[in-house]
Amino acid sequence: MEKAINDKRLMVRCAQMYYDEGFNQADISEKLGISKSTVSRILNSAIQNGIVKITVVNPYEYKFIEIEHILEKKFGLKEAIIVEVNTDNIEVIKDELAKAGAAYLERIVKSDQIIGVTWGTTVKLIPRYITNTKKNSLTFIPLSGGIGEAMFDLHPNQIAIDFAEKFRANSKVLLAPSMVDDLDRKKLFMEERSINELMKLYDCLDIAVSGIGCPKLNTSTMISSGYYTEEQLQKLVNEGAVADVSNMLIDKNGDGSKFESNSRIIGITLEQFRNAKLTIGIAGGTMKVEAIKAALKGNYLDVLILDLNAAMAIINNLEEE
Repeated sequence: MEKAINDKRLMVRCAQMYYDEGFNQADISEKLGISKSTVSRILNSAIQNGIVKITVVNPYEYKFIEIEHILEKKFGLKEAIIVEVNTDNIEVIKDELAKAGAAYLERIVKSDQIIGVTWGTTVKLIPRYITNTKKNSLTFIPLSGGIGEAMFDLHPNQIAIDFAEKFRANSKVLLAPSMVDDLDRKKLFMEERSINELMKLYDCLDIAVSGIGCPKLNTSTMISSGYYTEEQLQKLVNEGAVADVSNMLIDKNGDGSKFESNSRIIGITLEQFRNAKLTIGIAGGTMKVEAIKAALKGNYLDVLILDLNAAMAIINNLEEE
């Protein structure tokens, strides 16, 4: 066995059959009268002995993979996905991020998973680019209640339904507002059976998908939701709010404990979001850098999808710190 593995003639023969002639390992095994495991070991030996040299030709102008690796290593990410966008137009950036988000989800979703989605101007675009054609045993749920009648297309329920339709899967809705005025009113909603049953699913999420908001920038969107006045939002910014993850405000270190409004949100908590089996954050534009960094520092994300300019800005900021 060892003799066969170290036989240079066999290395060349197996390598040529596998790499040049298109034989699979089972075909080589049958033709040469050796086991498939031996074929695999011979091919590995061919690489180790320099008989086979594998070169990866990177088609990208920029060193995307290296930048992704830097982000993954620094923030403990499972995967960073960088999208090249040759414009500063934020709507184009959102579109390209949504395409990447759709491709990633189609790659990783598995049967019987529960997938939670938030509201957001980028997240809502993802279903548009899902190309799935088969029926899936998935369940999509909103991670918070509604965000106001003026923004129906951004309603988490509608976004969950859109995802389910494109994946030919199931969805559930949360019939409650995203935020209430006081904790007594929240308690009344939480006592509703349908709401309580859906929110129990937050403790067993397989995937959570969230945009990363920036209170400093999204004032018009957040004010249109009806839950904040301009003065209230500015007060939160003055108190240190730099980002929101699934409607929950956080400071530059990813801490949301100081923001009283978080306790009045009807939806997933920051801890529940962090504890999902796989969390995906999607955001872009250099104006979102501070918000993205806050979400990363709070360890809320396993996967980050962002554009090249935002990624470079984050790395440059790390070098300055």
